[in-house]
Amino acid sequence: MNHYPYPSPHSHTSRPDGGIGRRAGLKNQWEFSLAGSIPAPGTILKLFGIYLMKRIVFYLLFLALPAFTPGCKPQPEKETKQNIILDVDTSVDDLLSILYFLSCPDINIKAITIENGVSCIDSGAEIVLRLLSITGHPEIPVAKGTGQPLEGNNAFPKQWQPPVDKPFGLELPAHKLKVSETEATELITHLVSTYKNDITILAFGPMTNIARVFINKPKLAKNINQIYVSDGAVSVEGGIYLECPEINNRVSGWNLWVDARAASIVFSSGSPVVLVPLDLTSLHGRDPLLLKADFYTVYKQQARGMIGDCMTTLMWNWLDSYQYDAQEGSIIKMVPIWDVVASMIYHHPEIGTVWQSSHVQIKEGGPEIAGQIVTLDTGSPNVKICLKGNQVLLDSLLLQTATR
Repeated sequence: MNHYPYPSPHSHTSRPDGGIGRRAGLKNQWEFSLAGSIPAPGTILKLFGIYLMKRIVFYLLFLALPAFTPGCKPQPEKETKQNIILDVDTSVDDLLSILYFLSCPDINIKAITIENGVSCIDSGAEIVLRLLSITGHPEIPVAKGTGQPLEGNNAFPKQWQPPVDKPFGLELPAHKLKVSETEATELITHLVSTYKNDITILAFGPMTNIARVFINKPKLAKNINQIYVSDGAVSVEGGIYLECPEINNRVSGWNLWVDARAASIVFSSGSPVVLVPLDLTSLHGRDPLLLKADFYTVYKQQARGMIGDCMTTLMWNWLDSYQYDAQEGSIIKMVPIWDVVASMIYHHPEIGTVWQSSHVQIKEGGPEIAGQIVTLDTGSPNVKICLKGNQVLLDSLLLQTATR
């Protein structure tokens, strides 16, 4: 998903989070219990025995702690990494998602394919190449799409495109990497054929590249584990009019709107689709998962290494573009991170707490309805929708990327 940082006109009351505070509180209580006062009366032997017992308990629990700490899935010798393709249009949440997956040892990014979205094809590819260069991942192929939707001329506003050398405040120096000679559709086709039933596509932009694969080879839809889609409004207002009132569309998300024909093909392809919609990821969602200023403060304190530093810069510049008025009149800083939420729900499905299976179709047509999600009472479900999630768990897992 790729929205620009315009404040939403809707008022919003902050949902009590407290996740980081509770975690810190538990940590302090645990440290206190280990260092608690020892009864004054007693012999030296008794004191030494109590001390020794506490040290043994501490070390046993310390060694056992990783088994109880959520995070990227451990890698036993026989475990196979999860193969993914990231299909992006290179907005801030796309970059954060790439960095998130680069930090996870159980994820194998087979390719990053570029859609025409917030960034155009050429600048989007260049930004991703520079990001891979500074993070030390030159092995990941980056392939360009065609740059044009299957039908129509819907597009993101050109003024939203970030500069190549400093997108969203992240300084990306020149590099020596090259874009793949294979076009995005061809690369996706090759990978889906090679990793049959062992690859997932995360669709974080208009789905033109993926739809072209299915047009050319419809049977490949059955080779894909899942397609995660970050966009769409199920039971809330769409995001387009809220961010760009000159476009008269109140029912769609940007990615589905830009190429509604492609979205319709993907949703009806027979490939398992998982939808993480605006209901869960936007400021006007009913109970959204968001990036909040208090979380950023903790993240910045812990961040080290290139990935942590890059994520800190992107988070700060994204937060700095929003000031959100609460009903009480105070300023609460929070921003949507659409694709990051979808990425983390894919990697840790337990973040999603309310799911719905539906038969979904995507409307095509004029700008006012293109990209609208329609749920039907008839027909077999073709989409699994995540409608609610656990903010505390998402924060705790995202925080772990700060030290990787």
